[in-house]
Amino acid sequence: MRKLAHSLQSARRSLRRGKQVELYLERHPVRKLHLGAAENVRPGWLNTDLHGYGRGEELLYLDARKQFPLPDASFDFVFSEHMIEHLTYADGERCLRECSRVLRPGGRIRVATPSLERLAALYHGEPTELQRRYVGWAVDTLAPETDARLPGVVINNFFRSWGHRFIYDPQTLRHALTAVGFVDIEECRVGESSHEELAGLERHLAETPELNAYETFVLEARRP
Repeated sequence: MRKLAHSLQSARRSLRRGKQVELYLERHPVRKLHLGAAENVRPGWLNTDLHGYGRGEELLYLDARKQFPLPDASFDFVFSEHMIEHLTYADGERCLRECSRVLRPGGRIRVATPSLERLAALYHGEPTELQRRYVGWAVDTLAPETDARLPGVVINNFFRSWGHRFIYDPQTLRHALTAVGFVDIEECRVGESSHEELAGLERHLAETPELNAYETFVLEARRP
Protein backbone atom coordinates (compact mmCIF):
# COMPACT_ATOMS: atom_id res chain seq x y z
CA MET A 1 0.00 0.00 0.00
CA ARG A 2 2.84 2.39 0.80
CA LYS A 3 4.41 1.75 -2.60
CA LEU A 4 1.08 2.38 -4.32
CA ALA A 5 0.50 5.59 -2.36
CA HIS A 6 4.01 6.79 -3.20
CA SER A 7 3.50 5.99 -6.89
CA LEU A 8 0.20 7.87 -6.96
CA GLN A 9 1.77 10.86 -5.22
CA SER A 10 4.66 10.87 -7.71
CA ALA A 11 2.23 10.67 -10.63
CA ARG A 12 0.22 13.62 -9.29
CA ARG A 13 3.40 15.65 -8.84
CA SER A 14 4.53 14.85 -12.38
CA LEU A 15 1.18 15.90 -13.80
CA ARG A 16 1.20 19.12 -11.78
CA ARG A 17 4.76 19.84 -12.84
CA GLY A 18 3.91 19.19 -16.49
CA LYS A 19 1.01 21.64 -16.25
CA GLN A 20 3.27 24.29 -14.69
CA VAL A 21 5.71 23.95 -17.57
CA GLU A 22 2.95 24.01 -20.18
CA LEU A 23 1.39 27.16 -18.73
CA TYR A 24 4.75 28.92 -18.49
CA LEU A 25 5.61 28.15 -22.12
CA GLU A 26 2.17 29.28 -23.28
CA ARG A 27 2.33 32.60 -21.43
CA HIS A 28 5.91 33.69 -22.11
CA PRO A 29 7.14 34.37 -25.65
CA VAL A 30 10.61 35.04 -24.18
CA ARG A 31 11.35 32.03 -22.03
CA LYS A 32 13.85 32.14 -19.19
CA LEU A 33 14.88 29.19 -17.03
CA HIS A 34 16.23 29.80 -13.52
CA LEU A 35 18.01 26.81 -11.97
CA GLY A 36 18.38 26.58 -8.18
CA ALA A 37 16.22 29.63 -7.53
CA ALA A 38 15.63 28.92 -3.81
CA GLU A 39 14.40 32.24 -2.34
CA ASN A 40 15.53 34.27 -5.36
CA VAL A 41 12.27 33.88 -7.30
CA ARG A 42 12.29 36.18 -10.30
CA PRO A 43 9.19 37.36 -12.22
CA GLY A 44 9.03 36.25 -15.84
CA TRP A 45 11.32 33.27 -15.23
CA LEU A 46 10.50 29.59 -14.81
CA ASN A 47 11.98 29.34 -11.32
CA THR A 48 13.11 25.85 -10.40
CA ASP A 49 14.72 24.22 -7.40
CA LEU A 50 15.44 20.82 -5.90
CA HIS A 51 13.22 21.87 -2.98
CA GLY A 52 10.36 23.11 -5.12
CA TYR A 53 7.63 20.93 -3.65
CA GLY A 54 5.22 22.73 -1.37
CA ARG A 55 5.86 26.18 -2.91
CA GLY A 56 2.83 26.15 -5.21
CA GLU A 57 3.41 27.70 -8.62
CA GLU A 58 6.24 29.85 -7.27
CA LEU A 59 8.83 27.11 -7.85
CA LEU A 60 8.97 24.09 -10.12
CA TYR A 61 10.66 21.00 -8.72
CA LEU A 62 13.73 20.20 -10.82
CA ASP A 63 16.72 18.02 -9.99
CA ALA A 64 19.58 19.53 -12.00
CA ARG A 65 21.46 16.21 -11.87
CA LYS A 66 18.83 14.54 -14.06
CA GLN A 67 17.14 15.14 -17.40
CA PHE A 68 15.09 18.32 -17.18
CA PRO A 69 11.30 17.87 -17.55
CA LEU A 70 11.38 20.42 -20.37
CA PRO A 71 11.12 20.16 -24.16
CA ASP A 72 14.05 20.59 -26.52
CA ALA A 73 14.92 24.09 -27.78
CA SER A 74 12.21 25.78 -25.72
CA PHE A 75 14.09 28.51 -23.79
CA ASP A 76 15.94 31.68 -24.71
CA PHE A 77 17.94 32.08 -21.49
CA VAL A 78 19.20 29.92 -18.62
CA PHE A 79 20.58 31.32 -15.37
CA SER A 80 22.05 29.70 -12.27
CA GLU A 81 23.68 31.36 -9.27
CA HIS A 82 25.75 29.45 -6.72
CA MET A 83 24.19 26.18 -7.78
CA ILE A 84 26.57 24.23 -10.02
CA GLU A 85 29.19 23.94 -7.25
CA HIS A 86 26.71 21.73 -5.36
CA LEU A 87 27.03 19.11 -8.12
CA THR A 88 29.91 16.77 -8.85
CA TYR A 89 31.86 17.65 -11.98
CA ALA A 90 30.12 14.85 -13.91
CA ASP A 91 26.68 15.97 -12.73
CA GLY A 92 27.59 19.57 -13.50
CA GLU A 93 28.55 18.64 -17.05
CA ARG A 94 25.30 16.70 -17.40
CA CYS A 95 23.40 19.76 -16.16
CA LEU A 96 25.15 22.00 -18.69
CA ARG A 97 24.33 19.54 -21.47
CA GLU A 98 20.67 19.67 -20.46
CA CYS A 99 20.85 23.48 -20.49
CA SER A 100 22.14 23.30 -24.06
CA ARG A 101 19.36 20.89 -25.01
CA VAL A 102 16.53 23.08 -23.73
CA LEU A 103 17.96 26.32 -25.15
CA ARG A 104 16.91 27.46 -28.59
CA PRO A 105 19.73 27.94 -31.13
CA GLY A 106 21.33 31.26 -30.23
CA GLY A 107 20.05 31.02 -26.64
CA ARG A 108 22.36 32.06 -23.82
CA ILE A 109 23.38 30.64 -20.47
CA ARG A 110 24.71 32.63 -17.50
CA VAL A 111 26.44 30.80 -14.64
CA ALA A 112 27.55 32.53 -11.43
CA THR A 113 29.63 30.38 -9.09
CA PRO A 114 32.31 30.73 -6.40
CA SER A 115 35.83 31.28 -7.70
CA LEU A 116 38.51 28.77 -6.78
CA GLU A 117 41.03 31.22 -8.25
CA ARG A 118 39.96 33.96 -5.82
CA LEU A 119 40.10 31.56 -2.89
CA ALA A 120 43.63 30.52 -3.88
CA ALA A 121 44.59 34.19 -4.21
CA LEU A 122 44.10 34.57 -0.44
CA TYR A 123 47.57 32.99 -0.18
CA HIS A 124 49.28 35.36 -2.63
CA GLY A 125 51.44 37.97 -0.96
CA GLU A 126 50.21 40.62 1.42
CA PRO A 127 46.39 40.48 1.56
CA THR A 128 44.40 43.46 0.33
CA GLU A 129 41.90 45.16 2.58
CA LEU A 130 39.09 43.42 0.66
CA GLN A 131 40.73 40.02 1.15
CA ARG A 132 41.11 40.69 4.89
CA ARG A 133 37.45 41.63 5.08
CA TYR A 134 36.47 38.53 3.14
CA VAL A 135 38.45 36.20 5.42
CA GLY A 136 37.04 37.90 8.51
CA TRP A 137 33.48 37.73 7.19
CA ALA A 138 33.87 34.06 6.20
CA VAL A 139 35.19 33.06 9.61
CA ASP A 140 32.71 35.16 11.60
CA THR A 141 29.66 34.25 9.51
CA LEU A 142 30.09 30.75 8.17
CA ALA A 143 30.92 28.87 11.39
CA PRO A 144 34.08 26.92 10.51
CA GLU A 145 35.65 24.57 13.03
CA THR A 146 37.97 27.28 14.36
CA ASP A 147 37.71 31.06 14.60
CA ALA A 148 41.28 31.63 13.38
CA ARG A 149 41.19 34.25 10.63
CA LEU A 150 43.35 32.35 8.19
CA PRO A 151 42.97 31.49 4.48
CA GLY A 152 43.30 27.78 5.23
CA VAL A 153 40.28 27.93 7.52
CA VAL A 154 38.20 29.69 4.87
CA ILE A 155 39.19 27.31 2.09
CA ASN A 156 38.69 24.12 4.12
CA ASN A 157 35.29 25.33 5.22
CA PHE A 158 34.39 26.29 1.67
CA PHE A 159 35.07 22.82 0.31
CA ARG A 160 33.37 20.98 3.17
CA SER A 161 30.28 23.06 3.88
CA TRP A 162 26.84 23.69 2.33
CA GLY A 163 26.99 20.53 0.23
CA HIS A 164 29.65 21.87 -2.14
CA ARG A 165 31.00 19.17 -4.44
CA PHE A 166 33.21 20.90 -7.04
CA ILE A 167 34.57 24.45 -6.96
CA TYR A 168 35.36 25.96 -10.37
CA ASP A 169 37.79 28.50 -11.70
CA PRO A 170 37.00 30.25 -15.01
CA GLN A 171 39.28 27.93 -16.98
CA THR A 172 37.57 24.78 -15.70
CA LEU A 173 34.04 26.09 -16.21
CA ARG A 174 34.98 27.22 -19.74
CA HIS A 175 36.19 23.69 -20.40
CA ALA A 176 32.91 22.20 -19.16
CA LEU A 177 30.81 24.62 -21.23
CA THR A 178 32.88 23.94 -24.33
CA ALA A 179 32.69 20.18 -23.81
CA VAL A 180 28.88 20.24 -24.10
CA GLY A 181 28.88 22.49 -27.17
CA PHE A 182 28.59 26.09 -25.96
CA VAL A 183 30.46 28.81 -27.86
CA ASP A 184 31.28 32.52 -27.47
CA ILE A 185 32.11 32.07 -23.79
CA GLU A 186 32.81 35.33 -21.99
CA GLU A 187 33.44 36.39 -18.42
CA CYS A 188 31.19 39.10 -16.99
CA ARG A 189 31.18 41.16 -13.84
CA VAL A 190 28.61 40.23 -11.22
CA GLY A 191 25.32 41.90 -12.15
CA GLU A 192 26.52 43.06 -15.57
CA SER A 193 25.69 41.70 -19.01
CA SER A 194 25.43 42.98 -22.57
CA HIS A 195 22.03 41.24 -22.67
CA GLU A 196 19.30 43.08 -20.77
CA GLU A 197 17.57 39.88 -19.68
CA LEU A 198 20.77 38.63 -17.99
CA ALA A 199 21.78 41.84 -16.20
CA GLY A 200 21.17 42.47 -12.50
CA LEU A 201 20.30 38.87 -11.68
CA GLU A 202 22.76 37.94 -8.92
CA ARG A 203 21.51 38.25 -5.35
CA HIS A 204 24.05 36.13 -3.48
CA LEU A 205 25.38 38.10 -0.49
CA ALA A 206 23.15 40.99 -1.53
CA GLU A 207 23.84 42.70 1.79
CA THR A 208 27.60 42.75 1.08
CA PRO A 209 27.93 43.06 -2.71
CA GLU A 210 31.66 43.78 -2.61
CA LEU A 211 32.26 40.40 -0.92
CA ASN A 212 30.09 38.66 -3.48
CA ALA A 213 32.02 40.37 -6.28
CA TYR A 214 35.22 38.98 -4.75
CA GLU A 215 33.91 35.46 -4.17
CA THR A 216 31.97 35.02 -7.41
CA PHE A 217 32.81 34.85 -11.09
CA VAL A 218 30.30 34.75 -13.96
CA LEU A 219 30.49 33.17 -17.40
CA GLU A 220 28.01 33.57 -20.23
CA ALA A 221 27.90 31.40 -23.34
CA ARG A 222 25.77 30.80 -26.42
CA ARG A 223 24.20 27.67 -27.84
CA PRO A 224 25.15 27.60 -31.56
